[in-house]
Amino acid sequence: MFEAWKARRAEKKRVRAEQEAAARERKRRKELVARRDEIVRELDFARQRLETARTFSGVTGRDVPDEVGITLKKGERVFCVVTDTVLVEPRKGPGSWKGRSQGVSMPIPGTSLRYRIGASRGEFQAGEEKPAPIDEGTFVVTSQRAVFTGQKYSREWVWSKLLGVTHYDPGWTALAVSNRQKESGIAVDSAKRDAVDFWLDLAVAHANDTVDEVIADCTDDIGQLESALAEIDAPTAPAATALPPAPSAPPTALPPTASPPTV
Repeated sequence: MFEAWKARRAEKKRVRAEQEAAARERKRRKELVARRDEIVRELDFARQRLETARTFSGVTGRDVPDEVGITLKKGERVFCVVTDTVLVEPRKGPGSWKGRSQGVSMPIPGTSLRYRIGASRGEFQAGEEKPAPIDEGTFVVTSQRAVFTGQKYSREWVWSKLLGVTHYDPGWTALAVSNRQKESGIAVDSAKRDAVDFWLDLAVAHANDTVDEVIADCTDDIGQLESALAEIDAPTAPAATALPPAPSAPPTALPPTASPPTV
């Protein structure tokens, strides 16, 4: 009887162990499939960026979309038009007064009152300056500049005066130019972010004659992603051959290079 109880207990333990192992395997496979899908989407987008960098140099004339909203200069080519863009500039927060009082307290004879001689000293401390959204509008990237046109403000960043482009993540893209003391820039919806950053980098590269560097970066990205995908799909990877096909649509598709995107 005792031996039968031990056998039943051992069988329950074995079944429980198999169930736990199966649950771990399902979780591992789910994570593996999600990672593979992500790599495939990134790889698709990287290949589109490479093809665009090789073949697209902006459009002029009749190919310029109606949404551009600015007068183009001679020889200026449009790379992209971004709607629903937010203008971001530094703004100071509320300040505060910090001070202290000092002096001497003296009793008034014949009363229970005291007389205080002294002064209050302190200073006003200005609020911290932080990037803040101040307007909404359309953002146009060209071969010579970037232009924001909003309901209240308009801003222009000329590439010949550009000091640097910083893609803050998450958040916004700052454009530092020599004719403006403080950084300003634009913020877009996260679904547009990768494409907008790419168009900015490509336009600046055309202005600075450094397109080969953009092409090299895209090529490196593709190589790294292909290696990561091959590692997942390798026969030695557990259950890799049973993975379903990943979706081929990129997270933010670039348009055909015959015309600039309206993002």
